[in-house]
Amino acid sequence: METSAPGAKASGLSTVVNTIASPSEAFETLRVAPTWGWACLIAIVLMVIGTYLQGPAARHAGVASMQQAFTTSSLLANVTPEKKAQMIAQAGQASVMSYISPIITLFVVVLFNTLATLIGNAVGRGQADFKRLWAGSMNIAIPTLGLGAIVLGIITTLRGPDSFSSVAQILRATPSLAYLAPGAAVGVGSFLAGISVFSLWGLFLNATMLRVTAKTTAGVAWTFAILITLLGALTGAAFLTALHNMGFA
Repeated sequence: METSAPGAKASGLSTVVNTIASPSEAFETLRVAPTWGWACLIAIVLMVIGTYLQGPAARHAGVASMQQAFTTSSLLANVTPEKKAQMIAQAGQASVMSYISPIITLFVVVLFNTLATLIGNAVGRGQADFKRLWAGSMNIAIPTLGLGAIVLGIITTLRGPDSFSSVAQILRATPSLAYLAPGAAVGVGSFLAGISVFSLWGLFLNATMLRVTAKTTAGVAWTFAILITLLGALTGAAFLTALHNMGFA
């Protein structure tokens, strides 16, 4: 199984390309030589660029959300006017944390995807292990998280910062089912936003990874790929609903 491991570093970049251009070939390669260094680096670069492009819209939404929170959230009822002004000013400024957060998000999402597909591998009596599914999940993160961040950054740039007054509105800008229900409540709209072009791309890639790398049946592969996508959308919707209920989204 590991006889091709010495060539893994050399094939890492081509595997990244094949994840987009020829997924079956990419996941067959990862089955023999799991490599994820190039994928991690490229995903981080894409997500950081996307964060930079989204920055003006995110800061505008942050200021608007903070101002709204001061009028609706009981958690901020006793904040002094001076502190309010300081918090609003901070919300409108770029911070180092805004560029660290996407990196943390990358590893959290990849870990979640790895564990979920590992369960699918066990249910389907597959042949993969944590290392191979982690490598596959990191490569999947390039089109789902990396390219998704770039496209969202371009959309927010073209629409302009003034078009966004909340985090939920920014997330709904990604091409998704949320386009079909622009007036939906935060929870519903956020769930629909989770069913996007990029999450559906990830669904297909997860199914391919389970079929090719783990050697599960197509039924198991597609079932778990769909469940992962739905669970991701539900998690995002629950998080944004909680923020909304506290007056921050």
